[in-house]
Amino acid sequence: MFKYWKSIGISLLLATILVGCGDAENSSANSDKDEEPKQSDQESLNQKEEPSEPKTNEDGNIELLEVGQTAESQAGKAELLKIKKVNETVDVAPINVTIQDIKVIKLTEVDPAFAEELSYMADANISNLDEGFSYIQVQYTAENTTEENIEWYDLMNVVTDQGEQIDGQMKDFLVTDSDMESMFIGEVKKEFQDAFVVKNADINEVKLVFGYTMNGDSYETITEKQTVEYTLE
Repeated sequence: MFKYWKSIGISLLLATILVGCGDAENSSANSDKDEEPKQSDQESLNQKEEPSEPKTNEDGNIELLEVGQTAESQAGKAELLKIKKVNETVDVAPINVTIQDIKVIKLTEVDPAFAEELSYMADANISNLDEGFSYIQVQYTAENTTEENIEWYDLMNVVTDQGEQIDGQMKDFLVTDSDMESMFIGEVKKEFQDAFVVKNADINEVKLVFGYTMNGDSYETITEKQTVEYTLE
């Protein structure tokens, strides 16, 4: 249902602001004087580096690595707004969850067919999605560190500082193979890329609630839910 949507792999870095500086000797000799900057300095103080062209990874997906970069697919035009590069491990023993990054992305020029499909998962009006929307994308891996069969229900909830609580099981619209099977049969590692429509893209803080682990044979709980919080840059 969402195959064409996976043609965009999304990540970003904060854009660099170029700041000009004056001649060192001249600055030292006139440190006690208030001087207007030269015209060239004024331009550099306000100059923002344009994002470079996005690259394609080894899987053929477009990776946006700078704020302002965009990529187009059949679903629409995606622009990266914010990111938190996490690279931290959450222990949901015996599952080790490594969060790569959390992103806020805006989609415009939305394909009507995609909007119609998405409306059922996002519980939103098709017309609103047609006009464009924003979403949170969370990329992480999960690894069973034992030889035992382990049941784990990955990302259960996403909570933003804008008062939104999102059901991670029901509202994830970027479904991958890892989402289809909750069982880790022995020492297995899975990759996840979850995406959730948000009503307000002005997000500064995100809380992630990861599900509990159970023994895959007895279904006894091993580790309870684990919650982590991050501030987006």
